[in-house]
Amino acid sequence: MTPDEFKSLVDQAFEIRQGIGSSLDLALDLHGRYDATAGMKMAQALEPLNLMWLEEPVPPENIDALNKITQSTSTPICVGENLYLRYGFRDLLEKQAADIIMPDISKCGGLSECRKIANMAEIYYIPFAPHNNSSALSTVADAHVCASVPNFLALEFHRFNDPTWDQVVDSDGAVIQDGHVVLTDKPGLGVELNEDFLSAQLEVGESLWH
Repeated sequence: MTPDEFKSLVDQAFEIRQGIGSSLDLALDLHGRYDATAGMKMAQALEPLNLMWLEEPVPPENIDALNKITQSTSTPICVGENLYLRYGFRDLLEKQAADIIMPDISKCGGLSECRKIANMAEIYYIPFAPHNNSSALSTVADAHVCASVPNFLALEFHRFNDPTWDQVVDSDGAVIQDGHVVLTDKPGLGVELNEDFLSAQLEVGESLWH
């Protein structure tokens, strides 16, 4: 990272914080693009912003590098969207190389495995904030896991980036109401796939079910 790039990123982060004020949570994602030295420097430079978390300052495979960054800063470090199964989180948690974990339910092994990962993290008093850039169906699945563990912090979602987001499932109302995912006592996830809508998105020759 060049000095100009570093300054630009830090300046943008400070401008965002100034724009939204101090009462709203702010999280930033570095997408694992930097080395340990740059990641540490960035985390320390952002400390005055009181971030909710700084996500993946380095790629997640090097647990020792993550631990070095986490121990060097008061900025909470969040990791996990590219780790798989509970075995992929074991060393990270045992070394407490992150302050927050964010497994992706569609990558880490599904609902049961995601819940096991959250329970492992709870042993170390580490919050659980699932990564989620998927559909309403995935969001509801995540929410069921979140509702079943004591260390849930927050659930990411990208509804505002996708005008078709609510059309993927049929439910009694909007999946998200007043900033909260609404869970029901219906069987399974509590929603049904909107097969008519999904079928209309298929390319010629594709089928909805294989």
